[in-house]
Parts: sequence; structure tokens; C-alpha cells
Amino acid sequence: MQVDSTEPEYSSEQRLGAVLMGIFLMCFGMPFTLVPMMIVPGSFGAGSVVVPMFLICFSIPFVLAGLAVQYAGLNALRFGLFPNSEKAREALKNGTMFASTGGETDTSEVNGHHPATLAEKTTETLQHLEALTQHEPEPQSTNFWDSVETKSP
Repeated sequence: MQVDSTEPEYSSEQRLGAVLMGIFLMCFGMPFTLVPMMIVPGSFGAGSVVVPMFLICFSIPFVLAGLAVQYAGLNALRFGLFPNSEKAREALKNGTMFASTGGETDTSEVNGHHPATLAEKTTETLQHLEALTQHEPEPQSTNFWDSVETKSP
């Protein structure tokens, strides 16, 4: 595997943080993945078919959520241990835990143009709002009574 010299090098602190986060996510997702093993066996002694079927269907979202969290932990662990891996770099570049494996191109960077960051967009918006709200100040009188409005009967 050839490493491109333009790719950033990650420090040992960043890699250690990714490894620890990966281990944490994998351990955090484990109880959710094991929910059916904890609640379904006890329901088979009820003598009914409805209760075990309900509990099996009830536990499916827990299993899927647990597997998703464990997959995110696996990706973080893979990046921490192998930062030059193509799949880890692609997942980091896409900013998602589910990296696509196809040969897709990144459309956010066209002809060397980088998309504006949040700070740049905020600065542009503030400058635009300032331009819209700027107007010439009204001439002020030095007489106090010129600024008082009177009610007409």
C-alpha cells in the first residue's frame, strides 16, 4: 500500500483516542446486541406463542442499534490501529461511519475549490446582513423638544 505524501499524518494521541473510542463503542453496543439472549429465553416458559413472538419483534431494533454502534466502534478501532488503511481514510473523508466502497468521486471538491467552512459561511452571512442594514443616520437636532412627539386630540 502506497501512502500519499499529501495525506495528513495523525499523531499518537489522535490514534490512541480513536482506539479508546472504538473499544468504548464496541463495549457500549454489546448489551444492546445481546438483548434477545437476555429476555427471549425466559418468555418461552409462558406457554403462549404470542409473548415470545412479541419479545422477538421487540428486541430486533435493539439488536440493530447495537450492531450499528459496534460497527462504528470497529471503524474507529480500525482507523486508530491502521491509519493508512484505504477504508479508514475513506470513512474519515466521507465523515460517516458507513464508508462506501465504490469508486465514487467527492463532489464537494471540484477543480480544486474547497467548500466553505462554517466560520466562512457565518462571516459571509454577517457581512451580508450588515450591508443590508446599513443606512444613513438621520440628522439629529440639538433641541430636545424636536424629538418629542405630541398627541393630537
